[in-house]
Amino acid sequence: MTEELTDMPAKTCNWDVRACYAVAVLLGAMDLEQFCWPSWLTYGGHPRNDDRSRVHIIASKFFADGYGTPSSLPVPPLAEIEGVPLPFGKPITERCGRTLVVHADIIASTYFLTTRYEEWMRGDVRDEHGRFPGKASLPCRAGFIDRPVVDEYASLLRKWAGLIGIEIPKPDRRFSVLLTHDVDFIGPPRGSVRAARCIVSGVLGRRPLRRAMRDATVAGRLRDHPCDNLDEVVRLDQWLTGCFPPDRCRSMYFFMAGGHTPYDGGYHLRSSRVLRRLQYVSQSGADIGLHASYEAGAEPIRVGIERRVLQEAAGLPIEKNRHHFLCWREPEHGVAIAEGGIRWDATLGYADIAGFRLGVCRPIPLFDPIRQRPLGIEEHPLIVMDCTLDRPSYMNLGEDAAFDHVRRLADATSQHQGEFVMLWHNTVLASSDASYHRRLYPRVLDYLGKLLSAA
Repeated sequence: MTEELTDMPAKTCNWDVRACYAVAVLLGAMDLEQFCWPSWLTYGGHPRNDDRSRVHIIASKFFADGYGTPSSLPVPPLAEIEGVPLPFGKPITERCGRTLVVHADIIASTYFLTTRYEEWMRGDVRDEHGRFPGKASLPCRAGFIDRPVVDEYASLLRKWAGLIGIEIPKPDRRFSVLLTHDVDFIGPPRGSVRAARCIVSGVLGRRPLRRAMRDATVAGRLRDHPCDNLDEVVRLDQWLTGCFPPDRCRSMYFFMAGGHTPYDGGYHLRSSRVLRRLQYVSQSGADIGLHASYEAGAEPIRVGIERRVLQEAAGLPIEKNRHHFLCWREPEHGVAIAEGGIRWDATLGYADIAGFRLGVCRPIPLFDPIRQRPLGIEEHPLIVMDCTLDRPSYMNLGEDAAFDHVRRLADATSQHQGEFVMLWHNTVLASSDASYHRRLYPRVLDYLGKLLSAA
């Protein structure tokens, strides 16, 4: 590849649309249709001799004939450019007249990380839920899962442009926080028939009598189930969201609308109790999104069906989503998810390790590396999830170690004026939960409040 790329619109229909996408991400553009390649940046083989002030990035072989084959995958240990891990290219910069020649292919490296390219190439590496494990990812294996390296590339690009007299302003954004909650369970169904069945099952020894009687009192509306706690969670969030405008701090609740596996939720969306909870959350000022079912993770065509069910029940337009169990399993599922009416997603974090799955700590437009076109979905990458921290098969951290890890990720996000997206399930904030999360969550909120105030 020797041809230089410059001044190319994102709609160009050959390989350069991929490089154009990566540059758009580096420069913080969200509208890919309107983005044009900047005149001060070229990309390709060795630069032509001219008298322009520009940054020229030497293209690696990533976008060449090996694209879409395992041979294109980088292998650790990786080189570093000014301390930043580099999957492609060489850590060399040199002046050639008024041109700064950069041999570090941050364009291919950005594309590799933000498109889930590795997951597409390593389709045989999946966990028991069909997900690509974070611990198998290049960022984890190479030791930079806790760094938003694409945002670090963006900082380097601004610095390099400055060396040739081109000033690129810093991104027009401020550090923000997105508190999210997946509503997986709010207690068993209610009603006199359900209460009677609970009592009978206990009397006949089909289940422990004490538990059966406790469930019977919930079914009979004599008391609330501990997981029927959305009012408590809303109040917790409002301690932070009430201190800052929505563009700095907001909360979102993802409700289920389908699914019949043991992993899916235990409530009926159209029950009067659930409808009241939907209304309460909406009136609190929080956003509502779809929690696409476990089944939809394997059959993405279900996402559109479930979205319409939730939209009808909530009486609100629903275009936002997070998959249950973070089971957006394959990059190619993005087409069906977008066709199902989803325009905004917050699924793409790893279940088994907290960090920066896509290499960024801010919203980006998603791109399909297989069909090589934008998906029309704005991704808000998930950075940390509650059970990731304490589950023995995941990170297995104690409370203080978990807090320190969350703090480091939040600090990195704040440094790059990013959006800190975190997930605490309503179930782990229930009074019946034995984990440390009822103590940890307020500690995290307090720390995030200090970061927001300082930003």
